[in-house]
Amino acid sequence: MRRALAVLAMLVAGMAAPAAEGACRLNGASISNPDDPSCRDAMFRYVESATTSNDEVTLGYPVPLPLDSLTPVDGFRTYESLKARHQELAVMLDTVEAVPVGQSGMGETIVAYRMGDSDRTTPLGDPEPAVLVNGTIHAREWQSPEVVTGLMEMLALRSADGGIGQYLSDNLNVVILPILNIDGFRQTQRYPERFSADPDQPRDGRMRRKNMRYDGGLVDTDLDNTADNFQGVDLNRNNEHGYGQNNSSSTDPVSLINRGPAIASEPEILALQAAAALAPAGQLRLYVDVHSFSQIYFAPLTGNSRRDELTVQLMQRMRAVTNFKYRDGRSTASGTGNDAIGTTADYFAYEYQVPSWTLELEPLNGGQDYGGTASHGHSGFILPDSEIARVRDEQAQTHLLGFYRQAGPPNVVAVEVRAASDGQVVYRAEWTGNGGRRSLQVSTNMALLPGAQYRLWIAFSKPMRWRDENGEMQPFAGQTVGADSGSARLEFPGQNVASLPLRIDRAAVWNMAPGGAPDGYHRYADDSLSVDFTLPANVAERSAQPVMLVLDNADLSGQKLDADPVTPVSWTNGHWSGFENELGEEGDIGGLDCSISFFAATDANANPPADSPSCKPAAPTSTGGGGGGALLWLLPMLAGFSFVSARPRRAT
Repeated sequence: MRRALAVLAMLVAGMAAPAAEGACRLNGASISNPDDPSCRDAMFRYVESATTSNDEVTLGYPVPLPLDSLTPVDGFRTYESLKARHQELAVMLDTVEAVPVGQSGMGETIVAYRMGDSDRTTPLGDPEPAVLVNGTIHAREWQSPEVVTGLMEMLALRSADGGIGQYLSDNLNVVILPILNIDGFRQTQRYPERFSADPDQPRDGRMRRKNMRYDGGLVDTDLDNTADNFQGVDLNRNNEHGYGQNNSSSTDPVSLINRGPAIASEPEILALQAAAALAPAGQLRLYVDVHSFSQIYFAPLTGNSRRDELTVQLMQRMRAVTNFKYRDGRSTASGTGNDAIGTTADYFAYEYQVPSWTLELEPLNGGQDYGGTASHGHSGFILPDSEIARVRDEQAQTHLLGFYRQAGPPNVVAVEVRAASDGQVVYRAEWTGNGGRRSLQVSTNMALLPGAQYRLWIAFSKPMRWRDENGEMQPFAGQTVGADSGSARLEFPGQNVASLPLRIDRAAVWNMAPGGAPDGYHRYADDSLSVDFTLPANVAERSAQPVMLVLDNADLSGQKLDADPVTPVSWTNGHWSGFENELGEEGDIGGLDCSISFFAATDANANPPADSPSCKPAAPTSTGGGGGGALLWLLPMLAGFSFVSARPRRAT
């Protein structure tokens, strides 16, 4: 409730006394004298520069007018141009699918778009996770359709880039509904310079917030026919979870926050629910509702501790992309839903237990942030033409990271070892899907010889590093994982041989070119690395001995490895499932991967040893005495993982 009241205080009351004055008596988000002609029939116009007219509101910069253009411009496109652009992408690319999900009150087809390949499974055979982005629920927020269309354009045009864009296309079902409130949005574009009622609470025309439906029918599109200008339903109060339970919505049809006659009474909300079913909803891992303005993430916390922690972590990662200029607006984690107000973000947070928020775009304050006047509290809805391209680009980058992170934690998918002397493959293994679980298929397992040189190739499930436009490896904007991140080593359990560090903390080890092992990437640029090593001369002096590969790595968003690839990671009840650390413990953090082991022997034709090593030591058999034994078996794990031989842990 606090978040809604704070926004209303800013957006409804205005930020300073405007030059133009209205006669409406404001009552919170409503008007006490809606039938008074001096209020109902009042009309105002936005202008760039101040004049002596008392019906003009000065912005201090050119009034944005909708432009006809398929491609992005320094400005705001017409509804017809945006719609044509969406359809063009769907026709041009088989990674964009247009799906009608409903009709507006005025009969306009509401279309959602599925971005990504058509098979809905990952390359490893798992069901694709999904994210859902909604745009233009409030008609006057022109930043929203431009930014959401920018996400579509970014995903579509990167879908075959060989890197992170192609990874998302193959591994994530992105459902985008760019323009939900079509009727209201078109009304704002019919009158891009005019609005009705009162400068402190502008209503129809450019400042329409609600849809165009009410109990009496449909709002007349003629702005000068003022009898129904105050009507309509706030679609962001028409949802289950918080509907009508506090004063952040109203039954008053004149109110800006009129919640409608019943939960999901509006065709637009039913269309949004139909769009969620395209995911399908059970695969959702993120919901974003894009609004303007006030530059904040309003993130409902549901009281599900793991879900709430993951929501905050993701929000902070995404906020970091733009250097935290967007504020943290998380709600109270009451677990009762009392803080919910019937927004779409509330609905998806509570109904599906996924990270969910209302993203309020720029500006923070209003047009004064760009050199405009501070005399009009609603100028934040009218972003200058010159700013929208930057905002589009920033949000495309921000959501690229968010989608990448929610696609899932990284895991090892394949490993190969080749002899440096002749290029012979001495070890090759790959994780393959098998009925909801994975098994490690080892196709080659020959002895590594003491003192010999080898090239190790390791492939991961996703691109692990980011490169700038010049191909230089850099941390992704606002993140910390870069060329100098990650570590690996070879351990020799049961032998008096020091571990062998492998220098993977260098840009040079990551593979940019296709081709697979030994020097190319697996599926996507920077999803694999190649590193040379020399096996110590004093290993396996008496018999064949295991050699364990220990990997400590994170993807470019800082998410650590799934240490047990046997169980594919999924999302269940607000948290990761099947995401284990090196001790085999399921959680939301991950850990070291020790799933791969080769063996060393002095005889190239030797057979591998019977036992395989493991990160997870066997718990000791209790012999009494107060449990001291249990502490002792943990000490090696706490002291830097000095491994000992353990019983085999076979992949199944």
